[in-house]
Amino acid sequence: MADIFGTHRIAANTRDYQLPVGDYKIIFDRSGQSLSYRRFKGEDLKSECVIMSEKDPTVVGIFPNPPLFTPQQLSKNVYVKFRVPVVVDQNSEVVIYAKIPIELGVYRQADDEEMLIDSFSLTQQRYALYGPPESGVVCRYIETDISTDAEGVKPSKYQEAHARIKITNGIDNVIRVSKVIIPIERVIIDHAHDDAWLTGSVEMTIDSSFGRDIVIVHLAGTKVKPPDKTSLLKKEETKVIMMDSGY
Repeated sequence: MADIFGTHRIAANTRDYQLPVGDYKIIFDRSGQSLSYRRFKGEDLKSECVIMSEKDPTVVGIFPNPPLFTPQQLSKNVYVKFRVPVVVDQNSEVVIYAKIPIELGVYRQADDEEMLIDSFSLTQQRYALYGPPESGVVCRYIETDISTDAEGVKPSKYQEAHARIKITNGIDNVIRVSKVIIPIERVIIDHAHDDAWLTGSVEMTIDSSFGRDIVIVHLAGTKVKPPDKTSLLKKEETKVIMMDSGY
């Protein structure tokens, strides 16, 4: 079976081009300049559009997306809860591997541009509030196993992505880490043979300032889309969030 993630070139007069994804089925039908896109769950039509193009073939991409668009954009961060907490000695660092949720995005691609035409998830979305009720942040939520070995965590295909997390304890106390908040807006999830992963590393640093612990999370070496357009040109950027409600 061909990979789902990647570009799909729909030639003229292609009929009933089908891609099964979990409980969903994507169908493309091309007639002249018109390309019909439909997504079904069972017999129920969940999404459709018509792409008009003189180009042959018409190119459509299906890629893993940050979990932000389904059913609508409610957050910019992912709350990753470790099923087993991590204890880190003072003035030391550790690297662990975990999973983050993803969605599937369907894009119309033309030259160096792309437009998101559909986004869906194979699992029910879970959300959690990070911080106090009056000022907290709504986040996509996942509980995940962790491992010190990159091969020790197995993300579910089309549902999760692999993530590397480095925890640096810069204070003089032993700490217990049970969660991390990851800023993930506009982040590009990489893929190969339908496996997905967050490029680079989630860097969580615990330090002290004026007698108060400070937790900073930033993404290092992560590809991020420019904010003003959906260009395919990739940009390296550091995204940062302050975790001020404990760890």
